[in-house]
This record gives sequence, C-alpha cells and structure tokens, in this order.
Amino acid sequence: MIELGSLVQSQNNDLGIGKVTRISDDDAIVEYFCSVGQRLEKTLPLNSLSKVRLQAQTRCYINLGTQDTWIIGRVFDWDEDRRKYQIDLPDKKTAIAIEQEIYVRCNLPIVDPIETLAMKGQETPYFHDRRLAFVKCLIKQRAVSRGMTGLISANINLYPHQVEVVRRVLEDPIQRYLLADEVGLGKTIEAGVILRQYLLDEPKKRAVVLVPQHLLQQWRIELENKFYLSHFPERVVVLPVDDIHRINPKAKVGLLILDEAHHIAAMATSKDAAVRQRFETYKNLAHRSDRLLLLSATPVLNHEQDFLAMLHLLDPTTYKLEDLAGFRARVESRQEIGKVLLCFREGANPSVLQTNLQQLQNLFAEDQYLLNLTQELQNCLQTSETLSTERDKIVREIRTHISDTYRLHRRMLRNRRASVEDVIFDRNVTLKEEYDLDERSPDIYELIEKWRTTAPNEESYRRIFLLLFLTSGTWLGILEQVITARLSSIRHSGLIREFGEDDIHILTTTPKFPEEAEILESLLGIIRQPSEDGDRIELLTIILLYRLSEILGLQSFRSNIKQLCERVKQRIKRPVPGDYLPKIVIFTGFEQTCAEIIRSLSDTFGAGTIASHKSEQTPAQVESNLNQFKSNPNCFILVCDASGEEGRNFQFVDWMIHFDLPWSPNRLEQRIGRIDRIGRPINVEFTVLVGADIGDSPHDAWYQLLKNGLRIFNQSIASLQFYVDAKLAELEATLFESSASGMSETIEKIQLEIAEEQVKISEQNALDEIDTQEEGATQYFQELDNYDARHLEIKRAVEGWVEDALHFQAFENSNLAEAWRYQPNKRTLLPVDELRSRFANHTEQFGTYNRRVANQSSDIKLFRIGEGLVEALFSYIDWDDRGRAFALWRTDQSWDSGEGMEWFGFRFNYVVEANLEIARQVLTKAKLDDTKFKILKRRTDALFPPIVETIFIDARNEPMCVVEDENLLNILQLPYKDRSNNQYWDYNLAKGRLKIIDDFVDASKWQNFCYQARSTSLELLSKRLDFINLCEQRAKVAEKKLANRSEQLRLRLNRQTWDYAVAEELNVESGLNEAILEGIRQPQIQLDSVGFIILSGRSPVQSE
Repeated sequence: MIELGSLVQSQNNDLGIGKVTRISDDDAIVEYFCSVGQRLEKTLPLNSLSKVRLQAQTRCYINLGTQDTWIIGRVFDWDEDRRKYQIDLPDKKTAIAIEQEIYVRCNLPIVDPIETLAMKGQETPYFHDRRLAFVKCLIKQRAVSRGMTGLISANINLYPHQVEVVRRVLEDPIQRYLLADEVGLGKTIEAGVILRQYLLDEPKKRAVVLVPQHLLQQWRIELENKFYLSHFPERVVVLPVDDIHRINPKAKVGLLILDEAHHIAAMATSKDAAVRQRFETYKNLAHRSDRLLLLSATPVLNHEQDFLAMLHLLDPTTYKLEDLAGFRARVESRQEIGKVLLCFREGANPSVLQTNLQQLQNLFAEDQYLLNLTQELQNCLQTSETLSTERDKIVREIRTHISDTYRLHRRMLRNRRASVEDVIFDRNVTLKEEYDLDERSPDIYELIEKWRTTAPNEESYRRIFLLLFLTSGTWLGILEQVITARLSSIRHSGLIREFGEDDIHILTTTPKFPEEAEILESLLGIIRQPSEDGDRIELLTIILLYRLSEILGLQSFRSNIKQLCERVKQRIKRPVPGDYLPKIVIFTGFEQTCAEIIRSLSDTFGAGTIASHKSEQTPAQVESNLNQFKSNPNCFILVCDASGEEGRNFQFVDWMIHFDLPWSPNRLEQRIGRIDRIGRPINVEFTVLVGADIGDSPHDAWYQLLKNGLRIFNQSIASLQFYVDAKLAELEATLFESSASGMSETIEKIQLEIAEEQVKISEQNALDEIDTQEEGATQYFQELDNYDARHLEIKRAVEGWVEDALHFQAFENSNLAEAWRYQPNKRTLLPVDELRSRFANHTEQFGTYNRRVANQSSDIKLFRIGEGLVEALFSYIDWDDRGRAFALWRTDQSWDSGEGMEWFGFRFNYVVEANLEIARQVLTKAKLDDTKFKILKRRTDALFPPIVETIFIDARNEPMCVVEDENLLNILQLPYKDRSNNQYWDYNLAKGRLKIIDDFVDASKWQNFCYQARSTSLELLSKRLDFINLCEQRAKVAEKKLANRSEQLRLRLNRQTWDYAVAEELNVESGLNEAILEGIRQPQIQLDSVGFIILSGRSPVQSE
C-alpha cells in the first residue's frame, strides 16, 4: 500500500525512485531527491505508481530529524519481519531505518559533487583515482573523435579520406549528401558510420537502406559485422531497391540511404512511363526523408542528365529536372576553374602560381575572402625569404576555399583514387599470361577468320562474329551451341541466358551467306574431336596443380600430372604443419563454362575444395558458398560467372584467374574491383588465359588492348566508363573489319583519347574532390588515429573502473586473444536493479580494445565511446556519486613531520567544454529540434575539444590560493596508495577516520569551508593565465573558421538569390557563430570530482 514516505517509481516518467509527500484521492505528489539542496516535485496519478524495495548496494541518504543533519550510507539488507533497512554508514557503524527516513537519489545526474564532500559522504580515494582515469579516457575519446561516437566505435579500419567524409556530414545540420567516391574507396563504410551515428543520436527514430538486389546480402553482413546493426533491433530496414512498395508511403523516414543512386536517377528520363512513375516514388520518399545519403561513383562528365536527377533528389529547389540545359552550362563553366586548379597546387613553381593568380582574381572578382588570400600569396611570391611551407599553406587555403564554395553541389563529397594513394595501392598486380595448349586452336582460328572475311559487312553479321569471337575464347562447348543454333535456326534457352534475346534472335534469323554452312560444319567437326593436348579447362587444372606443387613442395612430381594430382589431394586431406592453400577466385563470363569448371575441378581436387557463385543460385546459397570459401581453409577455389562481378569483396583472395575476358572492359573493371579495394594485400596475382599462341590472334590482340590501351591492369578505369561504353561500338566494327591487326593499331589512339578524357575529368574533379591533406583534416585524423592506437591505455582506464572498482569479473575469450567480457557477480558493487536496467544487454558479448583484433572477428565489439558497455558505464558514473568525492591523509617522507606543519587543501577536477546555452537558444528561436544541438555539439568539439583541468587549492589561510609550487604539486598528484613504500603512503579519511578532518577544520564550519573552496577554485581557474590564453587561442581559430563558413554561404546566396534555404541557413549560422565564440571564450566549467587532502611527514593521530 502506498502511503506518505513510501519510496515509489512511476510508469509516467524515467526519473527513477521518488518519495511520496502528499496523497489526494487519485493523485500523489512525489518528491524526487537530486541532492540535499535540490528536490523536484511531480504530481502523478496514484495508479501510475508502484512501491520500490531497495536492493543491496543502493546509495541512500538518511535525515536525522533536522533539515541540516544528513548521513550517507549504502543498503546492506532488508529485514522483512521488522520492515526496516539495515544501512552501512561511513564510520563502520550500522543504522536501522524505516522507509520514511530514507531518501534515494533519482535518475538525474549529480550536479555538484562538493555537496557529497560537504556532508562527509566521501568514499575511498581508490574509487576517485580509477574513476578519474576512466573519465579522462572518455573525454579524450570524445575530443579526438569530435563527438563522433559512431565512427570511433565502428569495427572498421580508420582511413583519412573516409574519416573526412564522415566528419563533414556529421558536423552539418543539413545531412543530405551525395557520397561520390570512386569505386573501391569505401562509400558503404562512410554510409555505415553515418547510419550508426544516427542510430546512437536518435534512439527512437528509424532508417531505411535501399540497395540493388545483388548487393543486399553484402550490405546486411557489412552493417552487422562493422556497425553492429543488431544492437538497434527493428530500427533499420535494409531492402532491395525494387521493394520500395514495402515502405509505407506515409511513414516518416529519419534517414534514407540509396545505393547505386545513378540507376534510380536514370529512371527519371526513361521512355517507359511505368519506370518514370517508379522514379516519382523514389523521389517522394527522398524528399520527405529528413536525412538522405545517395551513393554513386558516376562521374558528372558525360552523365549530366543522371547527375541532375540525383541532385534533384537531394535538393529539388536548386536542381530542377527540366533545367538540363542550365545544368550542362554550369558543368561546362566549371571546366575553366578546373584548368586553373590543376596547375595551382602546393609545390608548384612560383612562376606557375603567379600566372594563375591573375586568372583566379578575374574568375572570382566578387569573392573578397579569396581576393585577400590571393593578395597574401602575391606578397609571399614577391618576397624571396618566404618559406615554401608558408606559400604552400596559402595555396592549400585557396584551393580548399574554392572547392568548398564553388563545387557543383556543396553536399557532394568525392574522393579520387589518385588522391588517396596512401590507403589504396597502385594496381601493379603480378600479371601472367597463359596460352592454350589445345592443338585444335589454329584450325578453329583459321575457320573463324574465313567466316569473318567471307561474311557481308553488315551490322547483324558483325554481331554474329562477336558471338563467335567470344565463345571461341572460353570453354568450346558454348561455341558448339552457337554454331548449332546458327545452322539450325533454333533458339537455345541456355544461349539466351548467356547473351540475351536480341543477340540470339540475330543469330538464328539472319540469312546465311554462301559458304557459311560449310564453314560452320567444318568448325563443328574440329570442335567435336577430342583434344590430345587438353582443352582450356585441362590447362586451368595444370596451372593450379603447378602452383600448388610449388606451395606444397611437390615439384618433383610435375612430370606426371596424374601422380601430382594424387599427391596434392592427399596433402589437402592430410596437411602437414605449415601447409597453406591459397585463396583462388576464377572468373568466367558464362554460366555454362562456370558449371563445367566446377565439375572438372571438383573431380580433380574434391567437391569440398570448390565453392561457386552462379546466377542460378539463390542469395542464401551464394552467401553460404562464400562463407565456406572464406572460412574453410580446405575450400580454396571459388568459381564465379558474371553474377560475381559486382558488389562482392574478395580482397582476402591471393590469386585471381580470368578464364576468359568479357567484351565489356567495364565488366572486367568490376571483376578487378572485387580485389582492388582499400585494405587489400599488396601481393595479388592475376592470371589471364588469352587463347591460342599464334600470330595475329584476335584474343591476344583484345588482351593487349585491355592491358596496354586501357591499362586496365595498372589503373582503375571507373571514371572512364562513359568513354569505354561509347568506344565499344567502334571496337566491334574494328574487330569485324580488321581483326587482330586493327585492334593492335587502335591501342595508340586509345591511349591518346584516354589522356584527353582524363584531363577533362580532372578539371571537373579539381573542384569537387575533397582535400584530405588540408591542414585541419590531417591534424584531426592524426590525433584520432594516434590515440586509437593506444588501446592498452584505454584498457587500463576502463578495467580500472569496471573491474577494480565496481568488481565486475573479466572473462577472456578462449578462442581469441585480447577479447574480454565483463560480467557481474556477488561482489559487484551495484544494486541488482541497476545491473538489470543499465547493463543487461552489454555483459554477454565479447569485446576488445585493439581495433586490429576487432577487424579480424565480426562478432567482437570494440570498446570505445558509442559501444554499449562503455556508454552504460559512462551514463552510470554520471549518476553515481562513488569516486566523486574523497578525503585522504598523505604521509610523505619529504614533508616536515612536526605537529602543526601539515598542509591541507583541495583537489578539484573540472571538465571544460564550450558553453552552448546561448547557441541552444539560437536553435530554439529558429525552431530547430534537439537533433541539431547534437550536431552543433560535434562542430563545437572540433573547435574547442573538451578537456579535464585539475587545480589544487591551498586552504590553510585566508584567502585560499592556488598551489603553484612544483615540489608540492608533484606530491599532491601522486596516485593513492594505502600501503607504505619508501616515499609516501595514504590514509582514507572516511568511516572511522572522519573525525581527523575536524582537527583541521571545525566541524560546524566544514560545509561552508567546502563551498568556499569550490567557488575559489572556479574563480582561480578562470583567471589562470594559461587557461585564458587557451580559450582565446581557440576562439581566434574558431572565429576564422566560422567566418569562412558564413562567407561561403553568403557567396552561394549571391549566386542563388532565390534560394531561401541558403538564406535561412546563413541567418541561423550568423547567430550561432556569435554564440559559439562566446561559449569558447567563456566555456562551461563543470566540477567532476573533488578531494580534501592533508599532507604531513607523520601518520595521522585521531583526537578523542
């Protein structure tokens, strides 16, 4: 029964335990105890209240009958018979109290720990030291990550370009971005970090991720393994892009992610009305989503229409679908700026910089900020004593300003492979060619050449010849089917799957020219003869066996392939110590070839050694096969048809074999892109089966064109996809008209055309790409990366609190070094209800402090801020008063041991951060919700990283003063030691030693004494010269950065005077700038913990 004085909880709020102070018919007034001097009253329905039984270890306050006399203790037990609590008190005594006498702090965090000390409710300095180390670790993580907890706690490698993309998005109040990194640079990772941060920031909101069907499973695995999606149950929907109808059209989507967004954009201009209507559905969803991420590597050059549609999804006001001409004009006008920026780089010759300065001044005559920078550079160039580093710094500032202000869309972020060479290696693969052994090859080539030279030079025959060319460069069973279909005019379903309806229609309906049937019959006769030297699949088997013989030390058996094969199979079944089977992926463009390779290699090495990735398989089958290939050391070969060319990550593979080469270089680029990714090993071998070793081989000519013309094995051609697609029709004609010789002659022309195309692309990208080497970005990444590597230091700080102080028990993972989990036991110093409410979901899964260990195991958490256990601990110490206050007597051999020569005073630990109260008012006035405040806080953390400042106060005399003596500071800063050593030892002034404090400060004056010290410490810290200089220095840097941001918005508004969104953003930004600067100059100084210290050369003696 609820009565006056009852301890209760309400289902109507999250304030925790309160005390009933008044009861009416249906309501009760509940008082929530924040501290002795701070209470909160709430009127609540009686039926929303339930009585609370306090658990052991619950911190409680007991009123001794007067408003001024309180004692602090912890619940030891509940006596059911007497209906009373047994309370352990600080002085080793025990109190028996009824429920009405007991107060328990509500869930609101502690405002000021000085009150605990003033009440002499402090606990051992052992807690203080470990808590402070933990707090410093958390504050440092927040500082180096700029509050991006979703980044630092993600199970990813940290790369500068990805971190910079994430930072730009997460510090922007308007998070609608096109992530446009080139292929292989990790757009999925960037989107995953932003998604994780959103889920951490917005615990009640949801996100939708729409991806192509063939990438669906990969996205789901990536989001779980790297971003722990299962920790946010039912909050993220990951769907195939075609399943958009499953999303409620009226649902409010907080964050929408669209992968391969250019495919959706292309629907906007489809000739099919149904497809255009689908685009409208995507558009409506994008426009009503609060935050939007579009992922696409498509370059703007030659893709203006699709690019405009993507930007329309982001910003329909500025980028209208019907204004294609205007958009193309903008793209063209950027070319001139790009030309200047290509030459205007750090390290450029001063004469080149001088030449381009005038052009920049003419191009941006209204940009006063830029003109000031150009004048500054002009002065540097005219002074011979100027250091090149100073000149380069100004050049970088100019480039960054132009890029950030005049990019095609200010929320389009692009990194190029050429700009991130430190994290993705040049495509200098070890390339080896293998030529067919098949003695039938010359005759097949001769007859196909005869067909080519005899056939009419018409488009349909050119297309049929392409089919003959492609199928004669793979398993010859498909060539046999093509010839049979041509002769019989019968369509074969297998061929339709390989080539599509259109090509097979041409193959079977185009009239046969004279002599064609005779040529094709001769071809069939040759193909149907068994090969004495072995066909291409047998060649593949020999290549594999030879390589395995090198790895397993079986070279002596090479002269007998059959015997070698048996020996290899034995070693696979019964490996010897040190054996290692390389991971090999074999690509073919044909489903039937894939099946034949799998059948043959399974017979040779055993079915368990081969995995497959085939078009006919379900997504579940594919994932099962890939998991087998990756995790089973004996499953070392993966055979893929065209279905494996997109989206997969095979960077763990040692060797890629191209059984045949596709006609589309962009498909070959996709294949190579499965390995050519961030974090891949440097040594990757490529083997290409290039056909017959005969003069004028068209297959070898095609290979040489890919290798030397497009240089596809040395560099990514992802940015050249439009050029390549346009070139294919011309190459098809060349192949038909001139065969190998024509292809070879084309190589030099292609090299020149690509060089011209790359200049145009570079001119466009010069404006849009991110400069990850910009001074601020480089410094930020280095600080983040350096601290993240100090994982042993982080481990000591966390375990010092969770294990040593709170007595959670650490269990190491028996299967993985450096992985632990922390679980409560009977000794754990937390009430059961706190364990249940705060830690229940965070004590079962293993985690690690070492990022490298986490990267190697997908089910291991990374212990950083943002991770569940660390966040639960952070939340708990913000509420718990343990470790917030202490008092100690330090006996130091170097100090005078005479009575009356003791030093006594205080230690204050303050958390200092920018004061954002005025900034919050600006957001409220602009009617911006609390989510914008979290983003603002991240921005401000970048300008004024939070720190922990400690100040010692000498309290022996009036007025109290700050301790500046180095020798004294060195003694006071030593860690707590309750056992003697050669130099010093400490005594905890709590429980039975509390009265020692009274010998130095009169008990009746103690509370006022503590509060006086508190106000004095704050005043002295605020006036400390190094502290003032720190605030002013950071305010000066912040003022420049904020002014530059506002100037960029102003310049955009000058060019787009009708853009009300930019005008409103500029208006809010102006108000925020002033508030942020004021908050940096006058930061928030929050007392985190406090201690009273007596220093003497002798041990304490307690007076009677």
